[in-house]
Amino acid sequence: MSPVRAILWDADGVLQHPPSGWNWRAELERVGGPGFSDLVFEAELPSLRGEEPMRDALARLLFEHPHTPLEADDLIGLWEMTDVDPSAMALVDDLRRRGMACHLATNQQDHRRAWMRDVLGYDRHFDRVYYSCEMGVVKPDRRFFEIILDDLGLAPDQVGLIDDNAKNVASAQALGIRALRHSPAEGVNGLRALLEVMLASSE
Repeated sequence: MSPVRAILWDADGVLQHPPSGWNWRAELERVGGPGFSDLVFEAELPSLRGEEPMRDALARLLFEHPHTPLEADDLIGLWEMTDVDPSAMALVDDLRRRGMACHLATNQQDHRRAWMRDVLGYDRHFDRVYYSCEMGVVKPDRRFFEIILDDLGLAPDQVGLIDDNAKNVASAQALGIRALRHSPAEGVNGLRALLEVMLASSE
């Protein structure tokens, strides 16, 4: 078995988390009423694939549901309600210093990508960054991972993935990527444990 030469890192649920007590669905239901969260997440999908700006998607949704007394600007800021885990990011930085290539592989629409890139400084922590809105495809679609493998020029078993979504992990594993699922509640200690398993299996 080939050694792992690169690790793909998911963002939400792995490197960043909602503030304590924050709940996406509960907040969307609070501002938009029952069932509003499902409408928002459905409207977001084209933006996650880079097919339209997130602000336009929200504006269209609100136009189609005039009973919701909101503007797109009232909602767009909700996607900034996330705190980066400094310990998790330090772990990524340490791996890179030790020679392990680390790449961001995350589903994000354009507004959140810009916020992560320009405000949180995500890109400087990774060798390469893969945002779904720039790739035109969203995890767990296998093409998301195929694009990355092709860009890296690596065999699947030379690449690891840490993700908190079971479907994303299963999709990557089906291609031969050494994907492991992270439980957000386990924090950085859980990430270290996953890395030990991933890297030990490649020795």
